[in-house]
Amino acid sequence: MKVRDVMTTAVTTLRSDTPVQVAAATLVSHGHSAAPVVDAEGGLVGVVTEADLVRGRIAPDGWQVEIDPEAVVAAVMSHGVIAAEPGDDLADVVSRMLDERLRAMPVLDSGRIVGIVTRRDVLRLVAHRQLQSEEAWAARTALASHDRG
Repeated sequence: MKVRDVMTTAVTTLRSDTPVQVAAATLVSHGHSAAPVVDAEGGLVGVVTEADLVRGRIAPDGWQVEIDPEAVVAAVMSHGVIAAEPGDDLADVVSRMLDERLRAMPVLDSGRIVGIVTRRDVLRLVAHRQLQSEEAWAARTALASHDRG
């Protein structure tokens, strides 16, 4: 099975100058655990996760913690991005995601974001026993035609 068989193509991206609160609200409203961060030309410059946006923002009772209310995604995102390509073998990508403890991996084609594959995308395959490319593709096609109809 290939990454293109399961990746989500409607990718929510953020810019590095997006305020942390806006980024958090975007992830929450879309139900995402991570989002690719892009530059003005749409090139991938990082990834921001739920953990990045939460880390250091909730202080234990009684602690005095200074939180920058103007913080932007660039201050908290991961810069060393691991990405996949649409034709990569899904098993290899999932193995890498698990080894690196990644919840999501951007999918690039010629350096441009064309999708994202998440643990939830893969879990959906397991839940529906769609463990072959043909099964996954047929399910996506049926879902897409249902959404249009």
